[in-house]
This record gives sequence, structure tokens and C-alpha cells, in this order.
Amino acid sequence: MFLPRASLAVALALFLASPSAAAEHPERIVFAGWNIRNYVLSPPKKADGRPVVPPKPPASIEAIVTTILAIGPDILGLCEIGTKKDLADLQRRLRRGGLDLPHSTWVKGPDKVRHLALLSRFPLGRPRHLTRETFQHDGFPHQPRRGFLNTTVVVRPDFRLHIVGAHLKSRRVVPQFDQAEFRRRESLILRRHLDHLLQTEPEAPLLVFGDFNDTKNSAVLGSLLGRQGTPGALTAVPLSDRQGDQWTYHWAETDEYSRIDFLLVNRILRPLIRRAGTRIHRTRNWALASDHRPLVVTFELPPLPKP
Repeated sequence: MFLPRASLAVALALFLASPSAAAEHPERIVFAGWNIRNYVLSPPKKADGRPVVPPKPPASIEAIVTTILAIGPDILGLCEIGTKKDLADLQRRLRRGGLDLPHSTWVKGPDKVRHLALLSRFPLGRPRHLTRETFQHDGFPHQPRRGFLNTTVVVRPDFRLHIVGAHLKSRRVVPQFDQAEFRRRESLILRRHLDHLLQTEPEAPLLVFGDFNDTKNSAVLGSLLGRQGTPGALTAVPLSDRQGDQWTYHWAETDEYSRIDFLLVNRILRPLIRRAGTRIHRTRNWALASDHRPLVVTFELPPLPKP
């Protein structure tokens, strides 16, 4: 969010009084969003003693760390991280590789295995994650399985980036309910939250990242993007890799390549996108790291106001 002029003047004066902060005030930031596929080191066990998911193999962890270091994000949004300890493990590995993202937040949703999280070079505002929302489906109450990440990143005293993260229901068929309708209802809850944000803070730059498990022309994406041409509309950041491919996910079971991961921005943030450095990150060993590929966007920030 942008601060009122009086508050901004005070914050800016304090900011510029600090030599280290003044030397670091960014003119450009890089955000990366990635589903890192079950980054779980010590998975919980089923009743029969078997792990719910296999532990993340060391080679896969190394591929994830190497990929993130190559991107060098200032802010990293994650889907499918395990516990807080697993998040701290990734944070330490990145720090050892030269990328220090000291600020973090983690979402405790109903899913006990896979979580949303954020790592940042910049301080975070108080998180307001959504983890208690409910909806009716097939006559029973349900909750979005991973909740929704909701926080602000204090990039500069004059620039707070509002970030929302989501990981909607997978497309795997389950006997309990219609997975597509479940996902659509999750998206409606998220859209109501986005409407509230955009109404209460219409001038705040907003970025939504996530694995939406649905494609561009789906009802899910339609609801999240909102009605185009209105103040509440969001835009999907155009993304492709260096060869022009736009897929973000490979479903091995059906050998299907699709784009189900997205970065969405509001009208305030959209003009700040810098085409150079905005992409789907392509590497040779992408499949070793995850079944998803990282999404990267670079923003050119407005000039720092004079005190």
C-alpha cells in the first residue's frame, strides 16, 4: 500500500538517515513463484506406518536450490512446502548459496502436509492469512485445503507490495466430491477476499501467485481475474520461457503439459512490469526439482520521492 504523505515523509527521513538502508533502496525487484512439489523432509505417517508422501530426495532439493539461486529473487512465493522446519531448511540452504531471504511467513491450512509460504529480502507486514473460511459443497461444509497466504512486503517506505498466494484443489478425481466444483468454490472465496482488498486499498499494488490447477479459459481463472475493464480486474502476467513455451506443469500420469500456475496483478502494479527478466524459468533439470516450473516477474519501481 502507499503511505499517506505525512507518514511517508517521516518514514522516508528515517530511511535515508540509515546509510545501509539508503544504499540498498531498490529500484527494481524480482519475484518468483513456484510449486516445489512436496518439499517435505520428515513426512507424517499413515495408520499403517507408511509416509503420506515420500521424503524429498537430496538430488531434488539440490536442483530446487540451484534453480532458485540462478533466478536470484528478492521475494519467493512457494507452494507445497512442508513444515516450518522444512521452510527454514530451504532458507538456510539458499543463504549458504549466497541468497539471503531472512523474512518469512508460512500458512497453517487444513492440509497437514503441503503449505503455502513466502521468503523475502524485505521485511513483512503482519500477515493476515485466510485459514478458517468455509463453504458448502454436496451438503457438507469444507475449507480451502491450503488456506490463502495474505501479507505485505515493505519493499521501501513508500512502496508496500500486497501479496496473496493460493494453491487450489488438484485435478485428481476423489470419491468424496466433484474436484472441479470444489476448486471453483475455493476460487470464489479467494475472489471475495481480493474484492475486499481492492475496495479498501484501491491504490495498493497487488500480486497474486499460485498453483490454481486450472487453465486460462476456466471458470476458476475467470472468477479470479474478475470483470475486465473494472477497477477490481486483475491481469495474468504474460509468461513464456526462452524457447517460447508457456506450459508450467507436467502431469506424468497423463503425459500432459499445461499452464496452471499464474501470476496476477492489479492495475496499479501492471505498468511496473519489466519485460526483460519476466519469464517462465527454463532449466535442463526442471523435472528433477519439481513437476512445476518457476514463474518470474521483474518490477521497475517508481522513483523514490524526495524528502
